[in-house]
Amino acid sequence: MNSFLSPKPRTRDYILDDSDILRVKRSLKTFTEALLVLGLLYTGMRVSEFIHFRKSWVNWKKGLILVPRQQVCSCYSCKKVLKNRKGEIVKPSGVWKPKTDESVRPIPVLPEVERLFIEHFKRHDTIMDVIASRVYAWMILKRVGERSGVKLFPHVLRGTFATLLAAKGFDATEITPLLGWKSFKMADQYIKFSGARVLKAVHEKWRPKDTEKFGK
Repeated sequence: MNSFLSPKPRTRDYILDDSDILRVKRSLKTFTEALLVLGLLYTGMRVSEFIHFRKSWVNWKKGLILVPRQQVCSCYSCKKVLKNRKGEIVKPSGVWKPKTDESVRPIPVLPEVERLFIEHFKRHDTIMDVIASRVYAWMILKRVGERSGVKLFPHVLRGTFATLLAAKGFDATEITPLLGWKSFKMADQYIKFSGARVLKAVHEKWRPKDTEKFGK
């Protein structure tokens, strides 16, 4: 069981394996918990992207979520004017923007979350209608994590999505745009991590009952 005492959690220390994912799924008690946890896990979105996720982002015919370059938003964090060190305005008040230019990307709607998104957007226009802030999202993840015994925070779900892709054979050129990274370096790290995780699972789970001995 992972500790909840680390003040600065590092994503790669807490990447979920298959058993962790199963425990987390079994610990989900509400639709909102499932929407947040599975939504982050199977889209790889940053938490800021996810809470700003709107119905208008989804192209249901193509099965894609299209993260926009910017959108009007009246939430608390978006009301702030963001300036750089020179005092120049980077983001005006009332506008949300993704973290980087590379974050403006298409994300496939996977079967694991398609029904959740359809049901949610039947009743709401945005995720923020039920998950109002990043702080609230962290609170939900902490509650589910404590219930399941698995360390949960937004970036560990994003990192786990990267390793799931790597384990299915996606390479760095495919993972990088899906996660909205600037370079292949981060994807390569998760590909290597995925390989180590698979090897660990083989050593732990491959237990032949009988070993034939030859040459006798």
